[in-house]
Amino acid sequence: MPRVLYGVSPIGLGHATRALVILQELKLRGADVCVFSGGKAADFLRQNGVTVEAIVDDPVPTVIKGEMRRVALWYIRSWLANRRTITRTERLFDDIKPDLVVCDEEFSGLVVAGRRGIKRVFITDELLLGFARTWLARKIEQRVERWYRRLQDSVDMLIVPEFGTDSGNRRFVGPIVRAQTQNCPEVRSKHKLPGGTMVLFSMSGSGIGRDLALGVADSLKDAKLKGAFLVVTGNRGHSLSGEGIFDLGLVPDNQNLVACSDLVVSTAGKSTIDEAAAAGTPIVVIPIKHHAEQERNAKALGYSSDDAGRLNDIISQKMGQRNTPRRFTGEIAASDAIMSLT
Repeated sequence: MPRVLYGVSPIGLGHATRALVILQELKLRGADVCVFSGGKAADFLRQNGVTVEAIVDDPVPTVIKGEMRRVALWYIRSWLANRRTITRTERLFDDIKPDLVVCDEEFSGLVVAGRRGIKRVFITDELLLGFARTWLARKIEQRVERWYRRLQDSVDMLIVPEFGTDSGNRRFVGPIVRAQTQNCPEVRSKHKLPGGTMVLFSMSGSGIGRDLALGVADSLKDAKLKGAFLVVTGNRGHSLSGEGIFDLGLVPDNQNLVACSDLVVSTAGKSTIDEAAAAGTPIVVIPIKHHAEQERNAKALGYSSDDAGRLNDIISQKMGQRNTPRRFTGEIAASDAIMSLT
């Protein structure tokens, strides 16, 4: 039985939701898996029955009025946090003695495994950076980018949860999403939601997006969509309130709400986009401005941060325009690829 050490980035919940599906597949293949993460991601994994070592520090980017700021400081804080985490990760390696290390955008595990000559799998959909805007941030990002490229090239396998053509150590496995586990009447009953048109605002797992959520609420009022109400998930701050607003906080099985909504609006995190595509639910994504990864995700769907100013029209156009559900099997391909190294 191969012993796998699996690291999960604590920024947001997309990495954790992806890990849940892969972990299930790895266990079906007989792997003995130990998971480590931190923050809300560790809490989320525990809520879903996963035993987690909460040792990872990784700061959330600063977002003010829908715009990513203080990038230079974020890079510096991330570097310092990774140094702190590496010390803890070294001790975990001593205890676990893994045969293989898998990290979903968690870097301390990759660093320690590289030092010890242990095979490494890196899971990421963020192959490029591009967050910097100021001179100082660009100078720092150039150094980070050189390190990041070397890391991608040096791991034994780089798994990308998108469609693409394999080359070198890169394996494109397609989206990795959680399956729907409740039907729509069960979902509405569980969360005490009324009948009518349901718009879901899926806030970033990092709690980012409050201003956009308020904008969506105003747009629903202005559009005067009869029977429409707003469900908010992922909010970590003060609960949003008002007529027709249901703030559910962090929801462990958010994919069920995504599947049962008439429209999803979110910042442009990949997990929510992929879950909407799997369910056939229409989605509007407004990326955090200057957040390179989210801007790339949004652009692929025809959106940008400027679309925050025309939510009324977009919501009216997209409401209820369901697509054909899609069956993604990225977790199977990813797990087969990981186990091929054991």
